[in-house]
Amino acid sequence: MNVEIPSFDIGRRARRVLLVAAIVVALIVPIVSPSNVSIATEALIVALFALSVDLALGYTGLLTLAPAAFFGLGAYTLAKLVVDFEQSFWLGFPAAVVIAALAAFVVGYVPIKRRIGNVYFALFTLAFGTVAYDFTYVTTEITGGSNGLGFFVPPALFGVNLATPMNYYYFALVVVGVLSIGTYLLLRTDYGDILHATRQNEQRMRYLGYDTDRERMIAWTFSAALSALSGALYVGMVGIASPSYLSFDRTGEVIIWVIVGGTGTLTGPFSAAILLTFVQDALSNVWLEGYHLLLGVLFVLFVFLLPDGIVGALLGDDD
Repeated sequence: MNVEIPSFDIGRRARRVLLVAAIVVALIVPIVSPSNVSIATEALIVALFALSVDLALGYTGLLTLAPAAFFGLGAYTLAKLVVDFEQSFWLGFPAAVVIAALAAFVVGYVPIKRRIGNVYFALFTLAFGTVAYDFTYVTTEITGGSNGLGFFVPPALFGVNLATPMNYYYFALVVVGVLSIGTYLLLRTDYGDILHATRQNEQRMRYLGYDTDRERMIAWTFSAALSALSGALYVGMVGIASPSYLSFDRTGEVIIWVIVGGTGTLTGPFSAAILLTFVQDALSNVWLEGYHLLLGVLFVLFVFLLPDGIVGALLGDDD
């Protein structure tokens, strides 16, 4: 008698194996390849960035064209507090989250609460991203202009010197791991089901009595806060906040990561960001423009041939 094994079970088993393998690799990377610690740290941080964008795009259907603006906002918040106001490095993280959440509420209130459509939401975020990027150049006395703002190193934590690349890597690994797992568990609750159902049929969810505007606003604000937090983590690694963090190139890059990995999967964008960051590092040594060309090709291929992304196609969604 043949017994058919449901594909969902296979997908779950595969995810568990991949998760264990990923944890092992993440723990031993600095040991087996010390020269790649910096790029590995960057990969972890931008993976959290990609996850934050997927939260908005994949779970609420909100196409944000300003993720880089929130990423840069987090970076500049931490740098400003440390360099100009001589405040604690650790104060920069909650400050970045609060400021980004407030900015997200202001930007998203009209298109979300007034229900003027996702197209206008994209335009609102595009306008915000453009203004934020230009602001870093024209306000030299505040942001340092094209020179950036910074040249600082993170302090010690519980006696561990985070200025050491390996130590900062493990610090970033813990922060990114906790936030990523926390986000995943949150979306496994009824709240995640509500977001999914709202994306599929918002009118029906409102008919059933759900405040879909509130749920989407919460998800959008949380997404922006995570983006800002990843920016703060990033500037802690490099020690300087630069206008390039807010560029539209970075926005386009993270959106492509999400599409390639698979929108609404979390693990897909997270993994794609890590993989493509290492690819970028490898290509930069042989062909400077090769990475951007690769991103363009991947965008076209995945939009038309594999719209569910790699993880979405292989394992299904995370639900």
